[in-house]
Amino acid sequence: MVTERFISELLYRHDCVIVPDLGGFIANYTPARIHPVMHTFTPPARKLVFNASLRNNDGLLADAIRAGMGLTFSEAVDLISQEVGVIKSRLDKGDHLLLSQIGTLYHDRENNLQFNPYSSVNYHSDSYGLTTFTSPAIKREALHERISRKIMAPRAVRSARRLPATLKWAAVFLPLIGIGLWASFNSDKITTFYHNSASFIPSEWGSTEAPAKPAAKPKPETKLINILPENAPVEASVAHSTEEKTVVEPVKSDVFFVIAGAFGVKENAENLVLDLRSKGYDSFINGQNRRGLYLVSIRGFNDKKLATEKMHEYRAGEFPNAWLLSRE
Repeated sequence: MVTERFISELLYRHDCVIVPDLGGFIANYTPARIHPVMHTFTPPARKLVFNASLRNNDGLLADAIRAGMGLTFSEAVDLISQEVGVIKSRLDKGDHLLLSQIGTLYHDRENNLQFNPYSSVNYHSDSYGLTTFTSPAIKREALHERISRKIMAPRAVRSARRLPATLKWAAVFLPLIGIGLWASFNSDKITTFYHNSASFIPSEWGSTEAPAKPAAKPKPETKLINILPENAPVEASVAHSTEEKTVVEPVKSDVFFVIAGAFGVKENAENLVLDLRSKGYDSFINGQNRRGLYLVSIRGFNDKKLATEKMHEYRAGEFPNAWLLSRE
């Protein structure tokens, strides 16, 4: 029927569409809801209901038919009246009249007009594209369960299969008993092995004698000179009577270091140290600065002048950003 198509289009824009001499279709807003048991989410919608008391012609449906089909207003009213007559006659026969995209009209046992809305169409335009879906329930652990789980220490899980104690002792003593039985029946072999154990040692090792100590050489006789000659020079006597002493100067530790780079990650600093050592440099990590950066030293010096010269030499070469660190 023509009427049902225009009713469906008007319900998207209007809250109520009245069909003269039949009743009014009302679209009531229903918010989004979640079923507490099925956990089904339903978006916002406009649910259709039918009110048979609204029979007066407000002109909304007739004007929509007039504009949509190019008829006059009176022709549109006549068309509605004809289709309403067909609907009533079918309802009086007990038929269930299905209005496309709207719902089903029928008479109950008490001859009251009933309406079942079409649930697959949502006349709420703001919910376009939203569908009904089911989401599983979210299971959250209670607060007291989380606290008890953290406080309670994990219990050791005992193995379901345990060896009897007799098997454990048998595993210890059976090898010892076997060795004892074998020794009791093979005593002659053990005696022979004991007496011939020297054959395992090479003869040249066993017969080696310690070399004799060489005879001590007689010490030469020494003469004591109580009085020096008058003409003997004092310097010569002092030179022969005193031993020459070697003065060893202490080695100064390095206090000046040429730094190749500073790194916030220690692993990067260690990688640079390994690279420099592979090139022949005496490189190492020289601690950290105030900002926590690891300092990679190329070489250390105890002379500031030499350290400065080497720093400039490194800058002119493969370390243009080298700088001097003092640990005085």
